[in-house]
Amino acid sequence: MKIADKLLNLVGVGRERGLPPPRLVAIADGLLVTERSAEAWFLISVANTDLATEAEQDAALDAAVSAAATILGDRLSHLKIVWGRSTGQDYIDSVAGHYRLGDHEAWAQTRADRIDEMRMPERYVALGVHLSDRDPRATAQVRGSISDALGTTSWRVSARELAHLDERVRKLGRQLGSTVWRAHTAPAEVISWLISREMHRGAVAAPRRGLITGASLARLTSGRVVPYTDHLRIYDSRGQIAAYTTVLAMTDFPEELETPGGGEWLRTLSEIKAIDDDGEEIDVTVEASVRFRVLTKKTARHLVDETRKSAKEQRRSAAKGTAEETADEIVETERVMREVKRDINRSGLTLVEDHPRLLVSADTREDLEAYVDAVIAHYADRGITVAAGADEQRDLWLESLPGDQLRVPDLGHVRESTAFFGSWFWGGASIGDATGPAIGYLTGSTPGLVRFDAAAGSALGDATTTLFLGRSGRGKTTAAMLGGLDSAFAGAWVPLLDLKGDAAGVSAVAAEYGVPTAVIEITAQFSGAADLLRVLPVDDALLQAPSQLMLLLPPHLRGAAEAPVVAATRAEIQSPDPSSWGVIQRLCASDSETTRTVGFALRDLVETGLGSVVAGPPSGLSSLTTNPGLWVVQMPGLTLPSPESAPESWSPIERVGMACLRGCLAWMVRTTGRREFRGRSKVVIVPEVHLLTKTPDGASFLDYIARVGRALGASLVLDTQDPASILKLPGLVEQITTLFAFSLRSREQVDSLLELLGRPQTPPYQTLVRGINTAANGKSIRHGHCIMRDRWDEVATVQIDIPSQRVAALLRT
Repeated sequence: MKIADKLLNLVGVGRERGLPPPRLVAIADGLLVTERSAEAWFLISVANTDLATEAEQDAALDAAVSAAATILGDRLSHLKIVWGRSTGQDYIDSVAGHYRLGDHEAWAQTRADRIDEMRMPERYVALGVHLSDRDPRATAQVRGSISDALGTTSWRVSARELAHLDERVRKLGRQLGSTVWRAHTAPAEVISWLISREMHRGAVAAPRRGLITGASLARLTSGRVVPYTDHLRIYDSRGQIAAYTTVLAMTDFPEELETPGGGEWLRTLSEIKAIDDDGEEIDVTVEASVRFRVLTKKTARHLVDETRKSAKEQRRSAAKGTAEETADEIVETERVMREVKRDINRSGLTLVEDHPRLLVSADTREDLEAYVDAVIAHYADRGITVAAGADEQRDLWLESLPGDQLRVPDLGHVRESTAFFGSWFWGGASIGDATGPAIGYLTGSTPGLVRFDAAAGSALGDATTTLFLGRSGRGKTTAAMLGGLDSAFAGAWVPLLDLKGDAAGVSAVAAEYGVPTAVIEITAQFSGAADLLRVLPVDDALLQAPSQLMLLLPPHLRGAAEAPVVAATRAEIQSPDPSSWGVIQRLCASDSETTRTVGFALRDLVETGLGSVVAGPPSGLSSLTTNPGLWVVQMPGLTLPSPESAPESWSPIERVGMACLRGCLAWMVRTTGRREFRGRSKVVIVPEVHLLTKTPDGASFLDYIARVGRALGASLVLDTQDPASILKLPGLVEQITTLFAFSLRSREQVDSLLELLGRPQTPPYQTLVRGINTAANGKSIRHGHCIMRDRWDEVATVQIDIPSQRVAALLRT
């Protein structure tokens, strides 16, 4: 998408240079008051645009331009893009009350330690809007006690003025909140942080709690800033240099900008890299301050006319000179202004006057020079000229402070609104749940934590199925296990049906942190573990247990076996400790030869290792349980019949496999549906689910849990290498809320995955899927890197992150 950038460099030297810094009067939620003015401040939500289609970007950009013209027309506005840092303590505070089982404090601390280790930046996009000018003389006369209304000022603001400004902030907030920016009022402590961090460049984390007091207000701008020709030195309270900072001006843009690409000149801030002494790429932290004004049609026409008249006068003056030659630039300016005015009148073109500045900081002078060079080179590749404001550092820096004003008007531009908002200052990557456990981090243009709660769907009144898709060995099962662990720590009942037999590590992690857990193996050691008479309540067992036993029998015995098996089951249920093994013993002891034949056939089959799990003598070691915790049911080597084969043709080992599977699935279905467990969170995990979808029982089970999960408080977490088979289960597809996509190769599977992601089956997206797990060197696997689609259908790239080396070692499949 190309966006025109018909712009004019503003010229002239204003009287704003050299004005004293702003003097703070008061700060409240969404409001900043200085001696000279009052401003409303909002935080803009990050739009998820990194993997958006061109049509989606066009629609969002059109909506932004329209909203800006309607809401911000002729208002002096101030855009700031700054970086904080995610901290472990913030994470612990955010999950307080979420976990409740085992040593959940230690589990949360493990993730918090990892967050601190990563030192992950966190982007904030803040928008300030001028509300009114104030008379400094009026406030100068009311020095005195701290205002109880705000608790934030060493100067008094009248209650009447405060109420009036607050109402204006609220009204503007309602308007901006309904736009594509989803803006919300900036808390008072965040506004104070935006100011104080400019005086203390070492500050990294935005405040999360607490109010500003009068003393705090005075401290916001304490410190000392010494300007030099091409940089500033910022000193802390001890007189030590806290940071070296250079303010850069964006002085020249190409006539046309293209998005995706160079047109996104603010979104790409996080992509700037420098090279360290070892030749490795390092991130350069670049922040932006842009004072701008969206011009109304009247103002825009006036500006265009004045510019055209000025160019015309220059052309006439040049024509009268001795050379009698007209500068090409003057002629071009006249032509462009005529076109712009025509577009304003005919097509509703809107213009923006903007003054973009970039702020770069470093701990040393040498690093600062390297970072500034990297920023200049980054934008030069996009045809944009960036330069340090020589001898303008003081005014450019003050200009970036909230509460200040435009000081260097000649370093600005007038351009079409699409060219300004096409910078996508609110674009990037944003995905996942708003609260809950952190499962990894974003790898797009705006880094940040990714939160995912596998059990959240039911509480939100949403569907409850999560899907992990991709090739073997890319990290999908590990990611599913991490989600299951978080659910178990939160007090959920989490059964994991391990059809491959390689997921026992998740139980080891649970045990290390004190979560109730067990690994139930489908071997003779766990005889009777899948016995429905031992697992299900009496009423359900009376229906389910005979069916399970009948499945074990060869076809020629089933006709005569149904009545005796049901009768023996009814009798066994009356015993103190009923079991399917007891039913078989009753059959073998019957006076009827036919009944004894059925009993002997069952006994011979269940005395094998696999059959004993279904109906063998109870070993007492473990059985399937309904208690909160994490329970791994391992079925390695389970032989299941092919979907095409009729039950009559199943071999004995296939009949045992199906009986075993039916026992486990019946246990899961019954537990998720029990009335007394309706209020309990339940998360059923099935790795390698393509092994299950091949059977009627498996497909029916998945369809049932997916469809009724919301009502039952039950969630389904699946992983598979075969997205094409998932598409054949429309009932399941309709219930998928969250999807994690790892790499695939074949055209059919890649396109199936893209269909599930809601992305077009085009070469760029196909290439993305094939290479999502390929490291930058192209020769190694990037485990855990994937494409996520969340419950709101947002799509972005994320890295699943294991919280510690110890957990990684235990989870290894």
